[in-house]
Amino acid sequence: MFSFGSGDVSWNSKKQPTITLSSTEAKYRGAAIVACEVVWLQKLLSKLGQSVDALVVIYCDNISSILLVNNPIYHARTKHIEVHYHFIKAKVLASEINLIHVSIEVQVVDIFTKAFGTDKLRKFRKMSGVL
Repeated sequence: MFSFGSGDVSWNSKKQPTITLSSTEAKYRGAAIVACEVVWLQKLLSKLGQSVDALVVIYCDNISSILLVNNPIYHARTKHIEVHYHFIKAKVLASEINLIHVSIEVQVVDIFTKAFGTDKLRKFRKMSGVL
């Protein structure tokens, strides 16, 4: 989910097109897809005359995938991940994107993919400032 100012401008929830071998790989691939969306939105804003000079922050609830992205060394354990998913690693190393950890308890985008009870939905509503 992408926000611009106080409004959400883009969101997406879909089944990943490939099978992953671990939750780290699944979150890594998801972050790579988000990085591609970031670049597309930046280009769109640029064409509309709005430059984006700020570092884009992506929140991820998997510490292992964040460590994988931030590690500039190629590991044999990641050779099965397709090259196009390493796009996010290049963006992080170029300081264009910052991938940071967020607890699963406050990962608001899970509202698009998981069923929640009313208590959790109220909590997310309070966190987002929606009355």
